[in-house]
Amino acid sequence: METRTKCKFVSLDKVTVETSQGDRFTLGLSGVIPFEMQEHHCQIIAALFDKYYLGDPSVIMGPIFRGMYQCHCWASIFWYGPDRENERERIGAKIKSLRMERRMDARDVAQLADIDASNLSRIEKGKYSAGLDILCRIAAAMDCHLDIVPNSNRVNMAGHIIPENHKKWLITAKRSTFRLAECLEKYGEYHWQQSRYNVSLGDTIYIYVSEDREIKYRMTVEAINVRYDQWMVKEEEFWVDKERINQDESEVKYALLRLEATSKSGKLTEENLTKHGFLRAPQGTKELDGELLIYIERRF
Repeated sequence: METRTKCKFVSLDKVTVETSQGDRFTLGLSGVIPFEMQEHHCQIIAALFDKYYLGDPSVIMGPIFRGMYQCHCWASIFWYGPDRENERERIGAKIKSLRMERRMDARDVAQLADIDASNLSRIEKGKYSAGLDILCRIAAAMDCHLDIVPNSNRVNMAGHIIPENHKKWLITAKRSTFRLAECLEKYGEYHWQQSRYNVSLGDTIYIYVSEDREIKYRMTVEAINVRYDQWMVKEEEFWVDKERINQDESEVKYALLRLEATSKSGKLTEENLTKHGFLRAPQGTKELDGELLIYIERRF
């Protein structure tokens, strides 16, 4: 099957993709794909990019991610990012832009940075991967300095902008209702019924497991107001109460929570929580603040 998107494996669990629009991405997979299956998986990934990608990267962790699951791929997309060549081109273009802005000749910058002019030309074209020392010397030659700065907008894995003033919540989970640990081990995420709570993208969710009487997980809200769909069927195997599966979910809204960390401190027990702000064992959902929030954050 001929596709417009080009896809190839660079390791057993990593794929590079070049879309028909010229955008390039690296996809990290949740497991290894045997050599004999890689061509088949490339065809699936390329076909999904052809179908869904129109320039918005959010579809990678949306319909493309789901499409791989529905096509019974051996692994799903675990992370994605810009291809390294794209980053080299972006950095090179920035260097050239700053040099032109300062009306400096490439040979002068190369001399001040103590590198060959031909290498500077390759760096500006994104054809050469310069080390940190070289980049620092180039920056200094143009009276600049290197820094690591956040993107103008924080973006989650689904491509949604995360607000800076996100909230922190504590919710209660029961193994007698849903086998959360198994779901997170297999998928690293799950859908939580929002009820009346106004959670937002980027909010942090701490999960207290009733049977363990302890906060076990820290998660991030990746999507909100999600309607029950075919994608959530994968989680039905973890429901202990099978009658729950047959309920009408057409009007229920869910939030997609992605696992960030598992607590191993042993300090976030019911006993310690009641010493730092809780009057009794956690139940339901609660927005966190004050001393209790500080205590929880320091134990993760």
